[in-house]
Amino acid sequence: MTEAVGPVALILAAMFSFAVQDIAVKLMAGEVSLWQLMVVRSTAAMGLVAICAALLRRGASLVPSRWGWPLVRAFAMSGAHVFLYAAIAFLPVTTATAAFFTSPLIIALMAALFLRESLGPRRIVAVVAGFAGVLVIVRPGSAEFEPATLLPVAAAFCYALGTIITRLHCREDSNLALVMLHNLLYANLGLLGLLLVPGLISGSGGAPLPSAGASFVASGWLHPSPLAAGLMLLTAFTHVLSMLLVVRAYQSEDAAKLAPFEYTYLIFIPLFEFAIWRVWPDGHTLTGMAMIVGAGAFVSWRERVSARSHPGAPPPPRDGEARR
Repeated sequence: MTEAVGPVALILAAMFSFAVQDIAVKLMAGEVSLWQLMVVRSTAAMGLVAICAALLRRGASLVPSRWGWPLVRAFAMSGAHVFLYAAIAFLPVTTATAAFFTSPLIIALMAALFLRESLGPRRIVAVVAGFAGVLVIVRPGSAEFEPATLLPVAAAFCYALGTIITRLHCREDSNLALVMLHNLLYANLGLLGLLLVPGLISGSGGAPLPSAGASFVASGWLHPSPLAAGLMLLTAFTHVLSMLLVVRAYQSEDAAKLAPFEYTYLIFIPLFEFAIWRVWPDGHTLTGMAMIVGAGAFVSWRERVSARSHPGAPPPPRDGEARR
């Protein structure tokens, strides 16, 4: 038991760091744009990754062994970031990230379709229960339904696709090389957004933006306060720190023991939101979160049990970027 204390502490620290990152995005929404954040965060993250490679893994390559599939994976992971950060700008962070945590369920479905991994009746029930939890949160057809609640589900799909590509085609590439390529593409997509989005908005009439969320998505380069500029740099630091913590944890301990602790993120986020904005998830959101967490933890556990029962097949690797 004591042997797992270190890796568990690393996972808890990583989830806390991810929570800080996503709360920072919410705090700066409206004062910076999504595309501006993409450029600044990714540029800073690439510098930090290069420093980490020099300090922690001398001689480690920051260039993938080939470009095709790692680039497709980078597009998928960039889509996950774009959709999730857009969702955080429009929705309570708890709502957005709870829906995003359906990604393990989507990964299980994709693994069954593309990797021919057995899903089994119990995992099928867990997947259905998890997506039912999303419906409880989203409440389609009700007066409380917001189209923006579909954004984190799109983010979860992109993340799951990136993870499946990692399993199928990127096993030989180092985590640092994959993270570097993702941030390079992410920064260039941000530059493209800075060039195109303001023109598209002005060309559609240039009506005043109705909310901080709309400003976050539809604006170009804005002039942030020193606090917002610092928050952008903070997201780069937390991104790299969390990645290193998760990789180190899973190098030291069996994933079946650690994966459930990733859901502590959904404890940190509501506490942050309550401390800053004095808001708390309603009953529907809490119920949906419980369903998603239970389903995801069960699917992760069954996946590792199945891997141990087939020792000839290597377990699927953890994605180097963890959740984000």
